[in-house]
Amino acid sequence: MAVALAVAAAVAVPAATQGAGEPPRDASALLRAVVDNLRGGPLWGTYTFVVERPGRTAEYVMEVVTDGDERGLIRIVAPPREAGQAFLMDGNDLWLYNARLGRSLRLPPSGRSNAFLGSDVSYNDMVGRDLETGYTAAFAPPGAAERDGAGVDIVLELTPRPGAPTPYGRALVGVEEARLIPRWVDYYDQRGQVVKRLTLAEYLEAGDWRVPTHMVVEDATREGYRTVVRLTDVELDAAVPEACFALQALERGCR
Repeated sequence: MAVALAVAAAVAVPAATQGAGEPPRDASALLRAVVDNLRGGPLWGTYTFVVERPGRTAEYVMEVVTDGDERGLIRIVAPPREAGQAFLMDGNDLWLYNARLGRSLRLPPSGRSNAFLGSDVSYNDMVGRDLETGYTAAFAPPGAAERDGAGVDIVLELTPRPGAPTPYGRALVGVEEARLIPRWVDYYDQRGQVVKRLTLAEYLEAGDWRVPTHMVVEDATREGYRTVVRLTDVELDAAVPEACFALQALERGCR
């Protein structure tokens, strides 16, 4: 359930999985730990997307490598008509590679909020730390969230920073306090209506790292529009070479 700021400040929040010392007691530090557990650190893996629309579905399989911070490379391997397309994210830079044309295209920072492969997932959902870098965090007051969800003890309220390239008016993040993992994220428009919902589950844990392997992203404005994401063949705390985040990797890969 949501925890009031006055209460949350008095509760000893467990330390983030990456790093010892005093546990995060303010909203910004807590959000940093939550994003660490959303990204899972440097990893290799396979994403499978099932994009659901009224009366039809589409499935995509892609390889992903990320440094767990601001950089990630995604290469599509199926279906055949999409295979070879690749996407490179490095901070605010976003590059797309069109295998048919053999050309790379750079998108503006605002493009990171766009739908990925026509799904309900954005580029920001997959790679980067926009929840931390693009928003100011505070503890949400009781009753602020429209859902609680199993295992949610704390709700963070995120307000966009001035000039942040986000279409949302605010976001709420449901957090499991014991492991500092996000259970859900709700995005609101400027009028205060929920327009997008993320639900995160089935966390893989290896050493100090945690990462969700099941994600459901729903368009709250259109019934029957959702995307189910599975992360498999995961290698956590991976040795990721710098070559994976060079433009040449868009066409050639790095493994």
